[in-house]
Order: sequence, then C-alpha cells, then structure tokens
Amino acid sequence: MNHEWNKGKSLDPDVIEKCKNIAPMDILVGVLCKDVEATVLNVLNVINEGLYRYFPDYKKAIVVCRGDSSDKTNETIELFQTYNSIEKIVTNDITKGGKGAGVMTIFETAHELEAKSVVLMDGDLLSVKPVWVQTIANPIIYGRADLTVPYYIRDKNDGVITNNLVYPFTRALYGIDIRQPIAGEYAISKNLYELLREHPLFPPDFGIDIFILTVAAAEGMYVKEGLFSLKIHESTTHYLEPEKFLIPMFRKVTGSMFELAKYYEKYWKNKPQRWHTKFSRECFSQKPIPVRVNITEMKKSYEAEFNSSKNIMKQFIPEDIIKELERTIVNNEEFNSELWIKIVYNYAAAYKNIKSESDKYLLLDSFKTLWIGRFVSYAKEVKDMDINEAEQIIQKQAELFEEKFDYLRSVYENPTAGCIHIE
Repeated sequence: MNHEWNKGKSLDPDVIEKCKNIAPMDILVGVLCKDVEATVLNVLNVINEGLYRYFPDYKKAIVVCRGDSSDKTNETIELFQTYNSIEKIVTNDITKGGKGAGVMTIFETAHELEAKSVVLMDGDLLSVKPVWVQTIANPIIYGRADLTVPYYIRDKNDGVITNNLVYPFTRALYGIDIRQPIAGEYAISKNLYELLREHPLFPPDFGIDIFILTVAAAEGMYVKEGLFSLKIHESTTHYLEPEKFLIPMFRKVTGSMFELAKYYEKYWKNKPQRWHTKFSRECFSQKPIPVRVNITEMKKSYEAEFNSSKNIMKQFIPEDIIKELERTIVNNEEFNSELWIKIVYNYAAAYKNIKSESDKYLLLDSFKTLWIGRFVSYAKEVKDMDINEAEQIIQKQAELFEEKFDYLRSVYENPTAGCIHIE
C-alpha cells in the first residue's frame, strides 16, 4: 500500500492467519461500525440471514470493521453470531481516519481472503433487508459488473450534497449516469477492489464513496445501479445539525471529487459523448420519509457567510460572478443553475493549482458557503413539488452541467482567469 496516511499499517497477525486458513472466499460482506450501538446488531443479523438464505452454495464471510467508537458498539458486536456456514472476522480499523479507513481495512481483509466479491454496508442502516445482499451482489457474482451502486428512494431534501453537486458533476465529467454516486453501500469485483487498494488517492474519510465510483468510471470498469429500495439510516437525523455532520462531510467529499478530477483530467477531457434519453421517467414507488430543512435559517447563514468571505472567493471565481451573487442577495433573486455551474467549474479549476492544505481548506470552506446558497434556492423552488417534479429540476440541472462542459475545459486550461493569485 502506498498511501501516506496508511504507512506501515496492516491487519493484525491473528486476522491474517485466520484469512489464510479459510481462503479463498466467494462473497465477503464488510460492515463499517463506528458509534452504531443501537443499529449494528440488527444490520449484522440481517446480512447473516441474507447470505444464508440466498447464497447457500458459496463460501462466504462477514467482516466486522470496528472504528474508534465512543459508545458500546464494540461490546454489541461481541453478541453477534453467524450461521455455521458463514465465517466471521472482527477487526479494528488499520488506521485512524473514518469511513475510508474502514473500507481500506475491509479491502485488505478481502485481499488476504482472496475474495471474489466484496459488499460494503454501513452499520447504521435501519431499513436493511436480507434480500439487499442478493440484489446488490448478483451483478458482481454473475460477472455482469465491477461495481453495483444502489438507487435509494429519497426525499427531495435528502441527498443534499448529491443532488446539486456530486451527481451532476460526476455525470458531466465521467459520462456515467449513476443517480446516487455516494450512496454508501456497494458491491465490488476483485479487479476493482485490488485497483482501489493500490490507488494513490485513497481517502481516509467521507471521500471514499465518490472515490470508489470515480475510479471505477475513469478506469473503464463496468458500473450499474443494482439495489432499488427505500433507505433509512440513523445519520439522516444529523441534517438538523449541519456543522457537526454535513459540513465536514461536504469538505471531504468535495475535496476528494476535485482531487480525482485533477488526477483523471486526461480521461474526462477526452471522454466520448454519452447518449441520454429525452424522456423523463416517473418514480411511483413507496414514498420516502420527509427530511426537514430550515430554509430561513440556512438563507441567513448563507448571506452572512457570503458577506464575510467574498474577498476569499475572489481568489477562486471571477469578479463578475461575485457581482452576480451580490445581486441575487440584494434583490432576493434566484441563485439559479447557470450561475451555480459556473461557480462549480471555476472552483474545480482553481483547486487544480492549489498546493497547500490550508489553501485547500480556504477554497472548500468558501465553496461550502456557495453550496448552501444554491441549496436554499433549490429548496425554495421545490418546496411545493412532489418527488417527481423535484427530480425533473435535478435532471435539467444535470443536463446543463453536461451542456456547459466546454466551459469547464476552458477554465481548467486557464484557472486563474479573472481571479486573484493565492500567495
């Protein structure tokens, strides 16, 4: 492994020894467990049932990966017992970091187990069912994909980082229409996880989800959506405390996304055009659980942060965009998709030439402010819409990201045009 943050780290000798004794493995389900005392036992039991029921003739294992928990997660994990036909491995994260560290630990275990397929699940899922394991794993097991990503039914105000940023950006750059690129659960082929575990940009934290999808797309792997369900997970409640959860997550995800865009610049600049259907499709599944957002408070927060940090923003976006943003605030106008796309592409281009971590933090922090502003405008626009009407707004924006792709190329070639140099 060649990751700076993971230097010198490896699995415990006992875990390596156990892996060698039971390898090779057909299916490995890795469960990420940090501060999930209330949910993890149910998640593990459901996965256990799914493997037993749907894969009776396969060699299978559950790898429980323990993060640095502050509750009784570790004690709860001790209560879990698998069926006799299913191997159980419990291991600590091989390094500190967060979700990425847990995923790296699972990939290292999969490598030792010579696992043919890996399924990743979060330990805080409330809606997980036994059939999920089969549905997400089958495309990998039958050799029809390298990566399976779920399509979860979500409220129009859920997926706040995905809808206005990660989905349209990923679709425009990599020509891949995966609606929820940071869904959290995945099934992964051996080819892909071996590639990921050696990749120089493997992130130790929240950026792991967009990393998995982007590498798969840019390296020519086959990616498909393969689990369609309602998702309820405990961490959605943190939306009401954005500073504790969403904002740090935003910085990590966006930083990883921009870093990968820089790394795969040659790929996306030369990627083939992708055909898209001209028909809008309607979702008539069960209704997702509504997600509450306080638009008034978020608007106040955005305007205060914009006024205090617009001089910093001038380092990353041209003056005319700053003036346009000022007009939207003064005249209470919409912060529309066209303006947002120019901002996103300019920030991606500015990120390319930034070297120091402190400057990257400045960039991502000021970008976060503008993301909140765009979300406020989106939330007001879809306030009285159902999920299908709101989805049409998201799809039109994604199409605009694709249409303005040449703008990204131009600013990426000359990212400081109209901007102040960072000293």
